[in-house]
Amino acid sequence: MIQVVQAKPGRRSQRLQLADSIPIVLRCRDGHRIPGKLQCVSMTGGLVVPASLLPPGSMVRLIFVTPKGPVTGMAEMLHPVTWKEQPFRFAAITDSDQHRLRAVIEMVYGHTE
Repeated sequence: MIQVVQAKPGRRSQRLQLADSIPIVLRCRDGHRIPGKLQCVSMTGGLVVPASLLPPGSMVRLIFVTPKGPVTGMAEMLHPVTWKEQPFRFAAITDSDQHRLRAVIEMVYGHTE
């Protein structure tokens, strides 16, 4: 099942700051692929350093590999925070990918809900 990911009202999702960047691939609707490095991730989104910044509002399919397995999902690219860093918000993610992402965050922080 595909879920739309939303943060709980008034509560910020736990962020996992990555000591070593994880390779990530962003695939645009036109099929263009943009490699990058994942800097930070949470259950609702993350921060990526893409090879080239995308227009805010762009919808992409992303994939990155974690110690618990690959995570894929649809994401909306947000306004860049620096000339090379761009946050994203998950728009949709399958239950299995959400489970893998939660397991990785729990490896570091413990139970996240």
